[in-house]
Order: sequence, then C-alpha cells, then structure tokens
Amino acid sequence: MDFLDYYSPPNIINKGIIDKANGESVPYIIELGLSRSSILECNRWKDFITNIIIQFITRNPDLDDYKKVLQKDIMLEDYHWNWSKKAFHYNTSEYDWFFLKTDDGVQGVCLTFHPKESVFQKVDIFYIQYLSSAPWNRKSSLHERQYRGIGNEILKHVQFYFLKKHHYSYGFSLHSLPQSQAFYEHLGMKNFPEYNDSNGLIFYEMSKENAISFLEVRND
Repeated sequence: MDFLDYYSPPNIINKGIIDKANGESVPYIIELGLSRSSILECNRWKDFITNIIIQFITRNPDLDDYKKVLQKDIMLEDYHWNWSKKAFHYNTSEYDWFFLKTDDGVQGVCLTFHPKESVFQKVDIFYIQYLSSAPWNRKSSLHERQYRGIGNEILKHVQFYFLKKHHYSYGFSLHSLPQSQAFYEHLGMKNFPEYNDSNGLIFYEMSKENAISFLEVRND
C-alpha cells in the first residue's frame, strides 16, 4: 500500500464558535479523518517554535542553558513530534483523527485509540494517543496568543462522538507529558500511578461524573 493511501477524505462532524484571545468570536469545524493537508499543516507548527527559539537565542546569546529557561514559558516537550510519521503508524480502524479548524487553518488535533477499558469501572472508553493545540494558541510571554480553549473544545466534541457513535461510557484516559499535567488535572482527571509508563509519562483518567461535568462547563 502506498503511503498516500492511508489518508482519507475528512468528514465534518460538528461546527461551533470559539473565542480568539482578542475577544473576537469566530466559527470553527471539527473534522474526522486522516487528511493529508491537515497533517502537513500540523508539521509546520514546528517552524513556529523554531522561529521563537532563534529569536530568543539571538536576544540572549550569553545563556548557557537556553532550553531550561525557554521551558518555563513555552511547550517544548512536543516540539519534536512528526505528524507525518504518526499518520503512518496510526492509521488502522482502532485510531480516529480529529482536527479543529478555523479559517486560519488547523488549530488543534486529537488522535484517539479505542476501545480502552476504564480503570474506574469495567466499561469501554477511549484513550487519547496524542492531543495538541497549535503552538500559537498556548499561553506565553514570547508570542501573541491567537485562540483560547482549543484543547477543551476538541476534547468535548471527541467525547460526544464516542458517546453517540460507539456508545462508550463517559470518560477517557491518556498518558501526559510533564508540561501538560496541570492542564489535565485542571480538567478533573485522576492519576493512577500504577499505570504510569517507563518513559515518565503520567497516566490519567476522567471519571464518568467529572466527564459529565466537563461537557456541561463552557470553556474559559
């Protein structure tokens, strides 16, 4: 099978309105499907961070450990992610790709694996393999933020999708990068240390009760 055969026409599963950081509200869509154009857009996210790093080093040439300083203000743990490679490896029926798009392009992506047995109870939920917001949507003093609430918004639509399409229970699980732990804990996810992996990623799961509450709360 040719690499391009892994891609499929995207399907719009929902639409909504999301806020920009400047207060403007704009329409967005949620696409389901492994779109080649969307993957290529995600790959270009790395260029945005690269430019920030170059500008920072240029302004601070005497720093011995610029990475340690930068990590306090921007997300670097997913900087190396290659979305084309992920598309190559995660393209079978157990995996679903979701993209949140505005007129400005792809603002967030969520790759899920399913079904996954819940730790809370013996029911099927979904597992988040990867979740990422475009780097310009993250809080930082090094660049202007464009959109707010991307991660929350795409997660809500993904949860609704699995409730309706596969009739899974409320809730989902994942392994978190260290810099993302605060985000998932703020959502109300619980850590189960016995499921942490050998690479230092922390396992979290959202309970049914917290998942229902999460879906009812408007994004900040």
